[in-house]
Amino acid sequence: METVTLHDLRQNWPEVEKRLAVLGELTVTRDGAVVAPLKLPRLSKVKKAAKRFDPAVHAVLIRKIWSDKKPPFTIDQKLAEERTERFFG
Repeated sequence: METVTLHDLRQNWPEVEKRLAVLGELTVTRDGAVVAPLKLPRLSKVKKAAKRFDPAVHAVLIRKIWSDKKPPFTIDQKLAEERTERFFG
């Protein structure tokens, strides 16, 4: 396994980074003694960001669900009902 001194790590990071990219792992030393292993991170699967809310698409879905009928309630009514049902204490 290849080594890199702590001094070289601090002073010449771009070169050390290139060596790390090629080798995948280096050993960091100070005064000839091993201080730490230096490894490339394991890449994990990253979740895709959710698509942003699009009001136009939402309106199409609402029309598809309710057709031309008007819903029998409004969001304000439902919120008011839920808030009156809450018990604090």
